[in-house]
Amino acid sequence: NKQKRVKAEETALKERRAKKQFMHQLNEAHIHNKAVKKTEKEQAERQLELTKLRNEKRAQPLGKGVWETISQKDPIRAPSLPVALTDELGSGNGGLRTVTPKGSLVTDRLESMVSRNMIQKRKADGRRIVQGKRRPKVKGAQGTEYLLM
Repeated sequence: NKQKRVKAEETALKERRAKKQFMHQLNEAHIHNKAVKKTEKEQAERQLELTKLRNEKRAQPLGKGVWETISQKDPIRAPSLPVALTDELGSGNGGLRTVTPKGSLVTDRLESMVSRNMIQKRKADGRRIVQGKRRPKVKGAQGTEYLLM
């Protein structure tokens, strides 16, 4: 009889504890709900900002300002504009036909295609291991290669 009473008291105590814990969780639900709403709002704002930036980037036409973008990325290696000066035109008898061209048509075309997202520019890896020793790779023109998309 005493054992039954003790067991009944223990189960009642466990039920009270479980009920108390459940009520505590119910009272804390609004705190968690508030935190979730706050994070969702922040994520929505961030997503809106990202979509604005993407739309601005898409709105810019491809292939515009190729030389400016190249000179901003790497001003040291940026080629000078292939334009002849007035004293290079000659004595006026030949005009533009006698001017020797500056720059490279191939690199100009490749840079134009890169700016229009027709090909990708990538750097070659600088090192490779040959029989346990590190040796530099043989690079192309300044270590850049072009991949057709």
